[in-house]
Amino acid sequence: MHEAAMESVPYYEEPPSYDHFLQNHLLPNRPALIGPALTKDWRARKEWVEPTNANGAHTPAMQPRLDYLREQFGEAKVTVADCQERDFNDQKRVDMKFEEFVDMFSSGRYYLKDWHMVKAFPNYHAYKVPDIFADDWMNEYWPTREDKDDYQFVYIGGDSTFTPLHADVYRSYSWSSNICGIKKWTLFPPGQEDLLKDRLNNFAYDIRSIDESQFPNFEKARRIVLYQRDGETLFVPSGWFHQVENIGSTISINHNWSNACNLEATFQSLSSDLEDVRRSIDDVREEMSPMEFVGRCQWLLLLHSGWDWSILLELLLCVSRRLGQQKDWVFQPDPTWQVQQIRKVIDTLRENEGEALTTYLEEKNLGSCIDDIEQELVKAILHGSCNNNKAAST
Repeated sequence: MHEAAMESVPYYEEPPSYDHFLQNHLLPNRPALIGPALTKDWRARKEWVEPTNANGAHTPAMQPRLDYLREQFGEAKVTVADCQERDFNDQKRVDMKFEEFVDMFSSGRYYLKDWHMVKAFPNYHAYKVPDIFADDWMNEYWPTREDKDDYQFVYIGGDSTFTPLHADVYRSYSWSSNICGIKKWTLFPPGQEDLLKDRLNNFAYDIRSIDESQFPNFEKARRIVLYQRDGETLFVPSGWFHQVENIGSTISINHNWSNACNLEATFQSLSSDLEDVRRSIDDVREEMSPMEFVGRCQWLLLLHSGWDWSILLELLLCVSRRLGQQKDWVFQPDPTWQVQQIRKVIDTLRENEGEALTTYLEEKNLGSCIDDIEQELVKAILHGSCNNNKAAST
């Protein structure tokens, strides 16, 4: 392992309790690797794979049942990355039918990524979200929109396919369960992002081929290297850059998710992106009215980051409404603490954006959104105080 590597990631043969996971991983933002017991009853673990009949610690025990998968999902539209063709800091991607991907699978070059399998096949039930990951605001809110979407994905790739160095969107958490195959993860703890950049402030693409003249400080970065095997699940905390390489043919199920524990990180990420947007068009600011400038910045933020303030506030309203009605507080933090985290973001947003935010929200027909959030949070406090004996402590 690299000389700058950190201690190993905690491994759990059996899934930890929610309270243990909250205190030791969600709140301190630390990774965890959980054994196959977590996924052993999933349909995907039983029907999507077959034995490789290979022995050895570095050889996958299972492989995809490609004929079965083609039969079940052949007409599905999927996005496939070409791991041998770079596109800026990602890989070139093309859309095709699932059966077309299966036909080219053996080449080891193409990697099916970000397939919204649950959205496409809602009645298939390939897996069940583990209880420790169930407090998921992103996948609670997004299906309620008119443009229904989710952050629930399936990945399928041959040997040597990979995902370049990146941190997950919106500083979300992610969990990744290997249905078959082995993944080599290289994880970089937050706070050392500058070490991962070249002289022009660009992040590295593939950590296996670093030009030391362009990335003079990369080798100083602390990292964890681990191998995730068949059936195991990795929790990737907020803001941890990582690169993933497949060993053997792999299938994984991945969710991006967020909740009160990483809400501040998500908010700070969007705030930082907004400042970048403002700087990028500051030279034309005087040519616009104040509201035109706000609107243009929010439009560019949405284009650049996938979210803007209206989406964040709609998400918080969705969650606040549920908290205001909820009576059972298992598998999530204390409701009073959750309310505090939401209020902290709302107060900071008001302080930073002022009247411009109010006017912008009114133009988006969201003028009462913040007041509605506050009202629902009051209800949540009342419900929470009556059910505190069921809440996980923080």
